[in-house]
Amino acid sequence: MPDAKSLSPMKRRVAAVRARFEAEGISFADWSREKGFAYSTVKAVLTGNRQCRFGESHKIAVALGLKDPPPSAAATPTADRLEGVRQ
Repeated sequence: MPDAKSLSPMKRRVAAVRARFEAEGISFADWSREKGFAYSTVKAVLTGNRQCRFGESHKIAVALGLKDPPPSAAATPTADRLEGVRQ
């Protein structure tokens, strides 16, 4: 396995999450059931097979601490968020 400096920031965060789960004795299957996520999607996020840009994979990445949560939808007026989307 490459040393930590040669890994991308996301891969380092994934490695840290894996280490935390191992240290706490939590399986990814148990965590996914507890949080209500599909285990296959959690596994895909942790193996780098998902980009985690939107949808369930993004929610999983946020729940795992791999990505920052999106800005609050309440902070942005609806009209601004939907400008150009609906016509």
